[in-house]
Amino acid sequence: MGRRRSARNRSLPANLYARGEYFSWRDPRDGKEYGLGKDRRSAIEQALEANLLITSQYSAHRLVDRLTGAANRTFADWHDRYIAILEKRGIKPNSIVSAKDQLRRALQKWGNQPVESLVALDIADLLKEWTDAKKERMATMVRGRLADFFREAIAAGWISANPADVTKVHGLRTKRERLSLESFLLILKEAEKDKRRPWAASSLKLALLSGQRREDIACWRPSDVRDNFLWVDQEKTGMKLKLPLSLRLEALPQSLGEVISECLNSGVTNPETIVHARQFAHRVHPGKALRPALLTRAFADARDQAGIGGENPPTLHEIRSLSGRLYEEKYGERFAQRILGHRNAQTTALYLDTRGSEWMSIEPPQESGLCSV
Repeated sequence: MGRRRSARNRSLPANLYARGEYFSWRDPRDGKEYGLGKDRRSAIEQALEANLLITSQYSAHRLVDRLTGAANRTFADWHDRYIAILEKRGIKPNSIVSAKDQLRRALQKWGNQPVESLVALDIADLLKEWTDAKKERMATMVRGRLADFFREAIAAGWISANPADVTKVHGLRTKRERLSLESFLLILKEAEKDKRRPWAASSLKLALLSGQRREDIACWRPSDVRDNFLWVDQEKTGMKLKLPLSLRLEALPQSLGEVISECLNSGVTNPETIVHARQFAHRVHPGKALRPALLTRAFADARDQAGIGGENPPTLHEIRSLSGRLYEEKYGERFAQRILGHRNAQTTALYLDTRGSEWMSIEPPQESGLCSV
């Protein structure tokens, strides 16, 4: 038990203190005091409100929650159901792990609270933990995950409003520079010189022609090539695509099928994957799959050799954006969205944004009756 209150404070509500002519309320959670001025009645009313607020936060199962059934619909309960929903969506195991990571801090803070008791202020305070640590990108991912988390709760009838939808993450900046076609060709030229990694140049061409992520490229097997298509099951999203082997871009002389044949004609018998080790290196035996990180390293080394640097040099993933832009130019935005495997056109628009990395040609329209020179 705490020590007995002094006579002058004994008639005041809990946590309210008289400091001379002034009153202050002390937060029992962290000991911080808040001045409430000289008006005794106003100070008492504010203290009662504050006490009620923190009491409701401490009590996970208030009487009103028990009467409405909300006490049995906690954040932790819905968390388990939400993960099951993700599994039913066909989301890959690695993406399930990422979702759990994004929800871990929220589960620690609100696990025993009813889902419907959470408001936008709670979400904003959680996101502030990351923005204060200059981790705006992580805050954005957590916000997106919580928005989906509460959206599914609405669909299940647990809540009626999404508290994450109205929150924002400020200060996020896209740091990575876009990769231009000219830079890609310079990097590809350097990759073709890489004797230690004879698979490097082929992996870059596959990335450009397919528009897929490095994790997908690294795991494609020869059996995924059939009926004149490359059958792609995206590891991150579960999207299933059939890419014609005849697919090509003006930037490269080879089609998708020809680059795949180049990979498989490596002299290795029965390779495990399309892009595979040609010799023992990096603890990988010939014919075995390469770790996605090795593809990234090969790209980064070729990029540095080509002198493509700057403060925030483009990464291997930027080939995916470049691929989308080239296909948009050739076949239109709808085709680019489909080959990237995006369900949402807004996501595709982010990939197609050049971020000022390419020059725009401005030509005056031809006027009738004037001869062009």
